[in-house]
Amino acid sequence: MATFQVQVQDLVGTAMTDTTAISTFMTDGLAQVYSLLPSNKLMECVTHTELSNSPSTLDLDTVTIGPVISVTRKTSQGINQICRQIPPAMVSRVTDTNDLMHVTETDPVYFIKNAVLNVYPDPTASQTAEVVYLPLTAVAHGDSSIDNLSNDVTYIVVLYAAIRAATHLMSEEEDIELYSPIITSLKNDYNTALQTMGGKTSQSQTQGASREG
Repeated sequence: MATFQVQVQDLVGTAMTDTTAISTFMTDGLAQVYSLLPSNKLMECVTHTELSNSPSTLDLDTVTIGPVISVTRKTSQGINQICRQIPPAMVSRVTDTNDLMHVTETDPVYFIKNAVLNVYPDPTASQTAEVVYLPLTAVAHGDSSIDNLSNDVTYIVVLYAAIRAATHLMSEEEDIELYSPIITSLKNDYNTALQTMGGKTSQSQTQGASREG
């Protein structure tokens, strides 16, 4: 399969040598598409991290971890219980065995404080927890696929990058009418592809592309 640089250039109809920009457009496009896809398609894109006695928490302050989709914790019987999210202010209550809000392995919780995800009861070597999230993969211009993404979702990301690339090229072109119809066509294809999957169209993306400079 052709690299993303070649795919973007084919859609735009013009060679673009700024490979750093293409990589940026593809990476931005991945996050943008995540925000617009329906939940059933998002579940096809997820990955997961297991927590145990080491590590027992997950640092979310990283460019590779996107929105958390779900958290589960295994009981002593090996059943994966869904964790409900609580605000950090409630931690002292759910961990206090004398408090009515104290939780056990059959009703686990998780909370995020200082960009660190914590599960309670604490995960152990045998009673592990699983955090399911959307990976914010850094996409390079020379890649031809994106981990955890199907070809149809990847194509939408490429369309986003092509819109950004065409808008960038238009900002450097004296005759803006050269790229205007191309951008309009790409935006239509982008929104149509999203609608086909049951996703939301992106008015904000369209406006952002028109300001690219």
